[in-house]
Amino acid sequence: MDVCLNKQIVATCSSDRTVRVWNYSAKDELTPDIVQQFEEEAYSVAVHPSGFHMVVGFSDNIRMLNIL
Repeated sequence: MDVCLNKQIVATCSSDRTVRVWNYSAKDELTPDIVQQFEEEAYSVAVHPSGFHMVVGFSDNIRMLNIL
């Protein structure tokens, strides 16, 4: 899990092979804004302080993703 400094988002990765981006400023209900499923399990996630980029770590590579 990682928290962005400049935007109110949290990124999580889990064993169900998904990476989710959550907006914690929405107080009415907590649902993920973005859900991306991968072929393999992600082990780590890091969000750039600007909130526009994210790095996801897998067992054999690292992927850089843009958050739209």
